[in-house]
Amino acid sequence: MQLYLHVSCIIRSMIQTKDLTYAYDDSEQFSFPDINIKPGKHAIILGPSGIGKTTLLYLLAGLLQPNKGSVSIEGTELNSLSRSEIDRFRGENIGLVFQQYHFVKSLNVSDNLRLRQSFPKSSLDKTRRLELAERLGLSEHLSKKVTNLSQGQQQRLSIALGLIHKPKVILADEPTSNLDDKNCDKVIELLKEEAKICNSSLIIITHDYRVKSHFENQIIL
Repeated sequence: MQLYLHVSCIIRSMIQTKDLTYAYDDSEQFSFPDINIKPGKHAIILGPSGIGKTTLLYLLAGLLQPNKGSVSIEGTELNSLSRSEIDRFRGENIGLVFQQYHFVKSLNVSDNLRLRQSFPKSSLDKTRRLELAERLGLSEHLSKKVTNLSQGQQQRLSIALGLIHKPKVILADEPTSNLDDKNCDKVIELLKEEAKICNSSLIIITHDYRVKSHFENQIIL
């Protein structure tokens, strides 16, 4: 059963924010520019460390509640949802690629992907898992424990976990920060290719200015 019934009949924006601000306790308040991204379009959000890029990503994902302002995903205003509704909405509609990897270390690669597919609703699509693993170069590693993967393989698994459920929005936090130029380009093209397959909007948040040339829509913090 759908718990959130806040979508307007005509969707003009996939991601829209207005007057967003956030502060951690008594620290300096972050104020963010308004964002308006159309369905299927992508953007890069650039800025130096400490400017609030990851905070903005958490606000877009509903992991943080803004002190002021609003975030809407495909017409659903996250501020209007309860915590359980936000969790469900995020699980169905948002794919997160974190800078720090989040795996269940006791499980192998395939079981990590199956687990992500099963939340918030069971959609254990084996074909989707196998096809995504093939595109990300993980086919030969599906039975491995994640602790036995190389750093590059763990990064590709992190991307797979953010994409396996075909989210409407993909949010990637510093996906190229530890990569050389060649692999930087590969990861960006991979994310854009998967976003096209999923018909998703992709937002990359980074301080890596090498990524800038890959995106027409650029937001500088």
